[in-house]
Amino acid sequence: MNNNLYIDYLNSLHNYNAQNENAYGERNIDNPFFKDVMVRVGLCDYINENLTVKEPHILILTGHAGDGKTSIMYQVLTDMGAKFDVKEKLSKITLPNGTKCLCVKDFSEIPEEEQANQIDRINVLKKSVDMVRNGNYVFMVANTGPLINTFGELFDTNDNKEKSRIQLINMMDNNDGEIKCIQDVPLCVINVATVDNVYFATEFLEKITQDKLWEKCEACNKHHYCHIYRNRNLIVENKTKVYEFINNHFIWLTEYGTRLTIRSMTEQLAYMITGGISCEEVTNNDAYKYLFSNLFFGYIGTKLNARALNIIAIAAANKRMYDHKRLRSDEKLLVGKEYNDMFGNAIKEIITDAEKNNAFIGGWTEFLRRTYLFANIVTDDVVISQDYEDIFSKQFKRYLALRDGIDTPSKTDANLIADALSMIYIGTPSDGTEIPLTLSRESGITQNVQLITGTIPVRKLRVKAIKTKDSTFNKGKDRYELRLEIDRTSLGSILTLPMLDYFEELKNGVIATNIDPQLSHGVESIKTQISELLEDDEDENVIEIVVLKNSGNDNIRLELTGDGKIREV
Repeated sequence: MNNNLYIDYLNSLHNYNAQNENAYGERNIDNPFFKDVMVRVGLCDYINENLTVKEPHILILTGHAGDGKTSIMYQVLTDMGAKFDVKEKLSKITLPNGTKCLCVKDFSEIPEEEQANQIDRINVLKKSVDMVRNGNYVFMVANTGPLINTFGELFDTNDNKEKSRIQLINMMDNNDGEIKCIQDVPLCVINVATVDNVYFATEFLEKITQDKLWEKCEACNKHHYCHIYRNRNLIVENKTKVYEFINNHFIWLTEYGTRLTIRSMTEQLAYMITGGISCEEVTNNDAYKYLFSNLFFGYIGTKLNARALNIIAIAAANKRMYDHKRLRSDEKLLVGKEYNDMFGNAIKEIITDAEKNNAFIGGWTEFLRRTYLFANIVTDDVVISQDYEDIFSKQFKRYLALRDGIDTPSKTDANLIADALSMIYIGTPSDGTEIPLTLSRESGITQNVQLITGTIPVRKLRVKAIKTKDSTFNKGKDRYELRLEIDRTSLGSILTLPMLDYFEELKNGVIATNIDPQLSHGVESIKTQISELLEDDEDENVIEIVVLKNSGNDNIRLELTGDGKIREV
């Protein structure tokens, strides 16, 4: 007896061997293992309420390919007890309240123009409008591009077509889940691409490693050396640390501009267990080679497997170069080789066995670090905090606490912003009283004399945590964004993790003259909003300059008097 059907299913979820037939919507849903590994999405409850309680409308679930839209539709309709054929592009169901609902499985799959007796996109939209006007509902899944391009064609004039497209794009951007009318068409647009999906990774990993899916492995004659079964067991044994690192990793990617789809995360986590190898292909290899911590980054042992980089999420993880970062834990890990204190017995045995032949070859250090990321058993709070700083950044752990509502912003957070702004404007940390706002060249070189356009009292700076819209769609998964507040007026720009990391570097005197354009835009946006906020406080008759000296800064105020003379105030 073996578990080849389930392992084949896992391998079908990634594209390492071009076997990813189950990675796409309906093929995955039809698989008998889908119900066991399906992650329950909180958004389903919101959609269910919309289709049964609120007024008739077209509910559009949009986003990028791979965001899990088809799976969400399946979950919603299953919850309602509706029979739903995922192979049909259009189907009508009866909702629990007795009304009809037209289900459009994937608007993007419908041809742009009518062909071979298939209805085209514009006619599907017209049919949807008719359904709503007759007191019924429409539940549609659509990728953003085809939806935007076709929607305007519902209307007669070019102005109305363009206006309707802009309104639709605004609804996608705002993503507030409210029912609004474009012209006379009531719509609720939910853009899955803007909803936090990081939680999916650990919940999916929990599903695919559950006991009942692995019971047959114990009876297999390869189970004592099978890397697939070993990886599953090691992940379960080291669950706390494995889940923590994976969750932090996907948060880090998202915050730094790489938002992975549900499909991408699924591919990486499935490959992390199997390495793209089926039950029949399993051989008695060195245990360290196909260790899950290697496979997650696309390595086999100490060697990078270029083919694994075809999986987008693996390529993204590899680019982070976590295993090349110097850690303060390196002394115990690499020099002291304190494996007894740093790992559980199973991982320790794998490392010590592999070390006999690999201790002095290239890539061994990185292998140890990858293993440490996923499977260390360190409980010392100081060491854990150091690891967060060394692997991610000094601000990362604090940011997580604020993002997840575990803690609230404090004066320390405001002081970080104050020091950073002071460094930006005058090149020195804040003195704790006020921050001069200056005009200077953006050359990376601080000018000795600068014109002051205004000042910000440090005591009036606050950092506020504002709840995002994620809680609307994912109950119990509240998220918060950080905003800078000056004298109780909130700025529009969000304080992102990259900004906080940049501000931390500025505070410590690290001046980067070539920063990421997106980060630069965010910083400039904050500076612009601060200037606009203080415009009303300007005295046109007073000029203030700051003179930077080694012994301290001098502020000089010059006043233009009524008789045309300039005097120092």
